[in-house]
Amino acid sequence: MLKVEGRVISLIDVRPSTSVVFRGMADFIPETIIELVGSTVPFRLIRVESDLDDKVTHNIEIVEDGKFYRLRVTNKAKRGNYRGYLKVFTDLPQKPDILITVNAFLEGEISVKPQAVLIGRLSGDQPERPGKITITANRNTPFQITGLGYDERLMTVTQHPLDDAGYVIEINPKLESIQPGTRQQTTLTIETSAAPGEKEVVQVHLFNSVEQPVGASAPR
Repeated sequence: MLKVEGRVISLIDVRPSTSVVFRGMADFIPETIIELVGSTVPFRLIRVESDLDDKVTHNIEIVEDGKFYRLRVTNKAKRGNYRGYLKVFTDLPQKPDILITVNAFLEGEISVKPQAVLIGRLSGDQPERPGKITITANRNTPFQITGLGYDERLMTVTQHPLDDAGYVIEINPKLESIQPGTRQQTTLTIETSAAPGEKEVVQVHLFNSVEQPVGASAPR
């Protein structure tokens, strides 16, 4: 029996990780700092490429030339989701580039959760299922719902206050308008006084599965 032991040393340590996540309201998201530290071989950063030039800014800070660098990444988008990368090129043949992934989930003045709901009869042996949406203000300021847009043929929508901090929207399907055994997709648009002129869009998936006769067993 031959026993082999060893210790692998990375040429460049990336701390805390090779991923950046921006989540929340854009005004409150701080920059992300990624440290790139050499272990045994001196190195230098040549350039940074990105497919997110319209979404983020980035710059390199030299802490110790040839040894220690900081990559500062800042979100500049206002709202919406995006994903992409930053590729940092080095002068090391053994480690010519370092890929940093970037994911962002940005909210505006209003937070709407979830952004997609399933309603209706999802299977033949289940009761009808409603959907609920929670709407809150990210600045914790009072607001009103000024408009709800939806297809009245497919669903009913009611709103209820949520302890002066927001609203709960309840969505109920109109299964008589959906052919049994089919599904439809529609949207619910929400307008508020907190963000005049902006619309939050919720995807609504409606199901109307065929009911099984009483006493019938599910097919195998």
